[in-house]
Amino acid sequence: MLTVTLPDELEAEMLAAASRKGLSVEEYLAVICKEALSLEVDRERLQSYQSGRPGVSQDRADAWLSDLAAGKWSECPR
Repeated sequence: MLTVTLPDELEAEMLAAASRKGLSVEEYLAVICKEALSLEVDRERLQSYQSGRPGVSQDRADAWLSDLAAGKWSECPR
């Protein structure tokens, strides 16, 4: 459990956005936090690639693509 105190204006914006999406505030915050964390992971991956650090091996990428083709969904290997 996490408790967050927001400035009044931001809280009002969150309440309105959650209402527009038909979600509870908790559900809405979970969605946007997950999206923000995913973006952060993507930024780290891009930074790693740009700095020349090794990424995902071809074997892992091929195995993941084969699984997708077979209908076995999973997140992209990192």
